[in-house]
Amino acid sequence: MKINRYCLYYIILLLICLVGVVLPARALDLQEGEEAAKVTLSKTQEAAIVDHCATMKESLKTVQKSDARARVYLGGRYETILNKYITPLNVRLVENSLSTTSLIESQNTLASSKAKFANDYVDYQQKLEELVAVDCKNNPTEFYEKLDGVRQKRKKVEQDVQKMRRVLAEYVDSVGKVKEKLNAKTK
Repeated sequence: MKINRYCLYYIILLLICLVGVVLPARALDLQEGEEAAKVTLSKTQEAAIVDHCATMKESLKTVQKSDARARVYLGGRYETILNKYITPLNVRLVENSLSTTSLIESQNTLASSKAKFANDYVDYQQKLEELVAVDCKNNPTEFYEKLDGVRQKRKKVEQDVQKMRRVLAEYVDSVGKVKEKLNAKTK
């Protein structure tokens, strides 16, 4: 049975609603290396996790596979954009003595953001593997705590992708300005 991504997200959202645990505000603002506060689940919440354990495990494995494909796709696309379009254009502009400071800054920011994306994705993937390995039937609290850790890591990956999109949009704007400047010189 093939589950599409939106159905999978719905199942995970449903799980979150079933569990219904509100973490302390402090847990949302964790500093690097800090451990999350221990979560105490009610009997109903534990039962919900235990009852839906197999479904959640399958859903998590599906997320794991689809996220791996998305990471390869995104990583490859950003690598291609950086190496086949941005870098050659910047080199050509520099060789022609055109001021391209903003373009070079965008290139550097994109390269560092892509590296951060790759590192954060590896961290996320490791946490997800740890979550899948947890026996949720016998350890529902541990499962939920690890699920929260996975959510936090996935949010970091999402933020990295959004930053790369913003940098690319800024780069496109800067290229447009350079193009306008060149067109004005040729008139």
